[in-house]
Amino acid sequence: MPSSKSSSRSHFTLIAVLCLLLLSACSKEQHGPQVSGETMGTSYSMQWHGQAETLKIKTVRLLAEKRLAEINQLMSTYIPDSQLSLYNAQDHSGWFAADAELISVLDDAYAISQASEGAFDITVGPLVNLWGFGAKLEGFAFPSEAEVRIARLTLGWDHIQTRQQPLSIFKPTENVYVDLSAIAKGYAVDQLAQLLDDFNIENYMVEIGGEIKAKGIAEHGAVWRIGIETPMHEGRSVEAVIGLNNLGVATSGDYRNYFEHEGQSYSHTIDPRTGYPVQHNLASVTVLHESTTVADAWATALLVLGPQKAYTYAEENDLAVLLITREDKGYVKTFSSRMRPFILN
Repeated sequence: MPSSKSSSRSHFTLIAVLCLLLLSACSKEQHGPQVSGETMGTSYSMQWHGQAETLKIKTVRLLAEKRLAEINQLMSTYIPDSQLSLYNAQDHSGWFAADAELISVLDDAYAISQASEGAFDITVGPLVNLWGFGAKLEGFAFPSEAEVRIARLTLGWDHIQTRQQPLSIFKPTENVYVDLSAIAKGYAVDQLAQLLDDFNIENYMVEIGGEIKAKGIAEHGAVWRIGIETPMHEGRSVEAVIGLNNLGVATSGDYRNYFEHEGQSYSHTIDPRTGYPVQHNLASVTVLHESTTVADAWATALLVLGPQKAYTYAEENDLAVLLITREDKGYVKTFSSRMRPFILN
């Protein structure tokens, strides 16, 4: 078994490891209401201020945790009786009755898979599990070429169909396994933001495991300032600072969840087109978007594509993207045209 460079690798539930630092929250003094807890194998937090500070924290916490539990019950691969787990367990091809919310996320995933030409693939789960980064971690051993080839035969994002009447998802073969880890967390951020919107809160920040959506201004009276972490395997520092207002942000990187085998590092990000962990020098991708759901999925897709294609796709799809590559001279930042106005340093 290969040695792991992350002592808690078996506890990671994230396919896209997100490492954002909220600069506006670094102060020890926090004056606005805050709610925090655990979800999706990581943590969540919500803070707001201004005209809605009288909103009871207990009310927000109860509603937030209820909403997160609903999303997990639909989309988690770690809950055996979640709707997605039951779909994956269906032992035959055919239609599977599903909730409209799950179908909506699948439709978003399909659109980004199509736009990225398969770099984003929600059926990559068997490969993720094979490489020891998924829900099925027991008995991990470095996979053979034959095992990778066999696992790839089960992939096929373009064969997943949905329908509205009746609400259902088509399972093309019994071996298809859908994993929404690279999009569901972004969706959950959007849903917590919607909860605060429903209370007419104008200034807030919502975060789950480093993915963020912010609206209005921070307590210091300016735009929310988000620090993007330097993609170092050891230690932490801020590589760039962005301003966020009514936008979601997601980062995917290769530097927190990985292992080494025979002197080579293997990232948790699997290229579904090859069956192997990505092996290029693109270390981190940050995406801004009105939808954190979309930002989440694109961050993974662009990390798979590599630096040159990621930049091209960002420009072609008018995406606000920050790419950080590892070069001989150190880390190099590349911004898409849409991202430049948001850079604060």
